[in-house]
Amino acid sequence: MITVRGLRWHFLTAGLVLAAWTVVYLAVITFAPPAYDPEHETAAKVNFGMAVILFIPTVVHVVAALVLLHFWLAGAGARLSKLDPAERVLAMAVATLPEHRRVWGAAMVGELAEVQGRSARWWFALSCVRAALLPRPGSWSVLALVAGVAVAATVAAAPAVGAAVPGLDVFAISFVGLASALAVLAVARSRRLRFEAPAPAILVVGAVTAAIAMTTIFLYREPSAAEFLSPFDAVLIAVVSAGSLWVALASPRALGPSRIAPRLGAGAALAFVIGQLLLGRMLNLDPRLEPLQFTGALLLVFGPGLLFFVPAFWAAWADRSLRSGLKAGAWTAISFLPLSLAVWLFESLRIYASTGRLIIDTDPGPIGANIDQSVFWCLMYVPVMGIPAAVFGAAIAAYVAPAIEPELGASR
Repeated sequence: MITVRGLRWHFLTAGLVLAAWTVVYLAVITFAPPAYDPEHETAAKVNFGMAVILFIPTVVHVVAALVLLHFWLAGAGARLSKLDPAERVLAMAVATLPEHRRVWGAAMVGELAEVQGRSARWWFALSCVRAALLPRPGSWSVLALVAGVAVAATVAAAPAVGAAVPGLDVFAISFVGLASALAVLAVARSRRLRFEAPAPAILVVGAVTAAIAMTTIFLYREPSAAEFLSPFDAVLIAVVSAGSLWVALASPRALGPSRIAPRLGAGAALAFVIGQLLLGRMLNLDPRLEPLQFTGALLLVFGPGLLFFVPAFWAAWADRSLRSGLKAGAWTAISFLPLSLAVWLFESLRIYASTGRLIIDTDPGPIGANIDQSVFWCLMYVPVMGIPAAVFGAAIAAYVAPAIEPELGASR
């Protein structure tokens, strides 16, 4: 039964998702307005069409967010609701601690229970939060060194890379900056690199390397394509690359301890990319397979949902844990997004050299448009459609699997 407080959480969650999608829509029509033919269409008609197109993923993401909220309220949210504000703040700070400091965090939570008085409890909780979030005294020198190197590398990245490969400067400074920030965060939090799942981690590192290499090769071979790599696309590639490496190498505790989830996610991503590659090459090589073009279109449009749903459902069912399903979805994303971008860029160069066509459109066009199409389909469309599917897969497994752990955000 949903309480008044729970109803407020539902409205707040739905409102935040709607606000985020409103910002996305406004950004699209402001910075990348869709093209239209003034003789047959008006800007208002095109914008209305875009709003209709964005309506479906908006609703899907609202539902997915509410599903996650439901499980959170049933687990960690229910426990937090029983704590006073000071205890909640301390509990959330302790949840971010690395494994070797968890005992200290639990001890601080226990000591807070003995502190009397609202003001005294707040002072004690905030002092513990400060100690939990700030680096250890002995790590300040290392942190300062890492931060200095990070700043220097970020400042030098844009002119150095931009001079070698025109058009890649925004990506370079974004990627180096993000990677450096994550390295500083790892040092500050005393987090060590740990290969929780070596084979999937190697796949992700290889996929990110291939995506960066193919982007560089594409722009180096086709300098005119630089005008099609917008600053937004360049930053998006950097965010996906740095974020994928972070999840693969740092293995955030929030994703849970499941060992099967990374294998399922990475395996599904690899199989899907190989399937796309083989189908695309068969359709290009043999005209008799033209009827399969419709199958390829269906795979392009609906495939991401299936790609994320299956490993998430399987992992949640196997581990009897919702978080395992969400972890499988995360590993599917960090494996598929950079790997598919690398393959699409490679195939677009090959297809254009032999036919003069773009990788998606059947009509000829400037080769640089392949970058824009690849970024859209691989880094925008796939996560927008796939991530909610992972949530639904894990949630369905939580309802149908016996004795499954229904909690979200629980610690083991």
